[in-house]
Amino acid sequence: MRLVLLVLVALVVTVVASPGNGSQGQPASAQTPPDQAEVTLVGPQRVVVRDLSAVPTVLPQGKEVRVIPRLTPDIEARASSGGATQAAEANVLDSAARQGLEAKAPPGISTNFEGLDDNDNVAVTGFTITPPDPQLAVGPNHIAEFVNIVGRITNKSGVPAVSDFSLASFFLVAPGSSDFDPKIIYDDIHDRFFAAYVSIDAFGDGILHLAISETSDPTGAWNLYFASYPGEFPDYPGIGVTNDKFTISYNLFNTSTFLFVGEQTLVVEKADVMAGVGGGSVGVVFFAVNPSRFTVRPAHSLSSVNDQYLTTFDVSFGLPSGALTVIRITGTPNASNVAEASATNVTTLLQDSPPDSATAGPGTIDSGDFRVLEAIWRDNSLWSSASAACIPPSDGSVRSCAHLIEVETVGTPSVVQDIMFGASGEYFSWPAIGTDSAGNLYVSLTHSDPSIFAEARVAGRCATDPLNTMSGSSVLRTGEIDHLTGRWGDYLAAAVDPSDPSSIWVLGEYAKNTGGANTDLGYWGTYVAKTSYGACLGAVATSSTTSACDFDGDGKDDLAIGAPGED
Repeated sequence: MRLVLLVLVALVVTVVASPGNGSQGQPASAQTPPDQAEVTLVGPQRVVVRDLSAVPTVLPQGKEVRVIPRLTPDIEARASSGGATQAAEANVLDSAARQGLEAKAPPGISTNFEGLDDNDNVAVTGFTITPPDPQLAVGPNHIAEFVNIVGRITNKSGVPAVSDFSLASFFLVAPGSSDFDPKIIYDDIHDRFFAAYVSIDAFGDGILHLAISETSDPTGAWNLYFASYPGEFPDYPGIGVTNDKFTISYNLFNTSTFLFVGEQTLVVEKADVMAGVGGGSVGVVFFAVNPSRFTVRPAHSLSSVNDQYLTTFDVSFGLPSGALTVIRITGTPNASNVAEASATNVTTLLQDSPPDSATAGPGTIDSGDFRVLEAIWRDNSLWSSASAACIPPSDGSVRSCAHLIEVETVGTPSVVQDIMFGASGEYFSWPAIGTDSAGNLYVSLTHSDPSIFAEARVAGRCATDPLNTMSGSSVLRTGEIDHLTGRWGDYLAAAVDPSDPSSIWVLGEYAKNTGGANTDLGYWGTYVAKTSYGACLGAVATSSTTSACDFDGDGKDDLAIGAPGED
C-alpha cells in the first residue's frame, strides 16, 4: 500500500541532524560519496504519454485520504525555544522599511481555469493524497500539471490533450511502492520538459525517477532514468537546469532508522539525457552526502548560463537563520571538472518556521517551515522564496508571511532585495516565484485569515518598482470549506510562457468542497491562471488614509496604508 513507509517515518522520526554550513565562501571540489558504487543512473526507458491508459474507478462512498508527513530537522524544538517569535519580532521593525508604503496594482489575470483536485486523484487511482504538491510547467502549446500521484496535460485554454494519468504509470513506479514529491519544469533553452519523482519500493529502497521529454510536446515520448538508494530514500527533491547541466538536490533519509542522513546534489550531463544516452554512459556526478545542509534548491535558469546556482538557508541547530547560502557549481560531468566553486552566505532578514495559518472554522492549514521552497535565475538575478514567521506592520501577533530574496550573482553574491510580504491579521504561505522577460516578479501563494477558507492568490512587483516593495494581491480562487488534514502545500508553481515571455502562468491551491462522505476533512483543489503586468504601473501616491482600491472585488482596500501589499 502506498505511503505506508512514510507514515512509519512520521511515527518514528523525532530529531535529525540540523542544517548548517561550514567553510562558507570557500571553494570546494566535487567529491565522490562513500556509497558511489551503490548509486548509479540506469535507463533510459521510453514512455509515451499518449499511450498511457487512464483507468477510471467508481468514486467510493467515502474517500480514503492519505496524508504524507513532512520530514524535517527538529523545527518544533526551535519554535518552543522562542526562535520563531524572536525572528518575527526582529522582522517587524524592518517590514515597513523594506516593503515601503508604495503599493501597486497586482498582475492582471487573463485565461484561468480549474486544475486537478482530489476527485481527480480518486478517479484515476482510487484514493486521494494530501498535500497535493501542485506543480506546473508550460511549453509552446501545452500546460503540464502534476500533483501527488496524478498528471494532467491541457492546451492553454484548459482543454485536456490526453486522459489524466497516474504518475506511477508515467514514472514506471514498481508495484507495491510509495510514490510522492513530483517536480516538473520547462526548459526554454532547449525546448524540453524535465521532471523528477520519488518512490520507495517494497524492500525499503528509494528510487529517484528522472524524466526528460524528447520534444517540446509533453503528450509524446519521454526518456526515464532511475537512481537507486539501498536502505535510503531521496526526499523532497528540487530540480534545475542550465545550458549544460540538469541538477537535482534532495534530503536523504534512512528507511531502517528513519533518521536524516544528509543532503545530496546530483549533476547530470544535460545533453546526454536529452539524447537518450544509456544510463551507464550518461555523465553524472553525485556530490558527497552533506549532513550539515538541509533542503538545497537548484535554480531553474530562465536565461542562458552555464553555472548552476543553488540556495539554502544557513540554519544552525535551534536558532533562526539570518543568512541565505548561495552555492555555485561549475563544470560538466563529461569534462570531469564539476566543482562547488563557491558557497557564500549573504545576510537576510531572520528566517524561521511560521505558525499555522488561521482560517474560517476550527481548522488551520500548515504554513510550512524554514526551508527554501524554490529558486529561479535570470540575467544574474537569483530569487529564492520561503514561508516565514514575521509580525506585519500594525500587528502584534506572529503570522505566516512570504519571504522573497533577490541576490545579484555577478562577482561575490550580494542581496539586492529582501522582502517579507505580509499584512496585519493575514496569513501568506508557500510562495512560488517566476520572472518574465522584463524581470517582473510574480508570486503564487496561499492566503487565509480567520474569516475565510484557504484561497489561492497572486502578487508580484515590477522590475522598475522601488526596491523592497510589492504589489497588492489578487484572488485566483476563493476557498470553499474548512481544511482539517493538517497538511497543505508542499509547494505551488509559477512558470513563464515560452510563447509569450511577458506572461507567467501560476498554479494555486485552495480549499475546495469536492463532496463525498469525508467533506469535513477539507479537500483541496488547484487553479491555473495566466498573469501579466503589461506596462508596469507607476507608484500609487501614499497618504495617511486608505484609498478605495479594491482590485480583487472582495470589498477590501488592497492598498491600505500600514499593510503594504495587501488588504
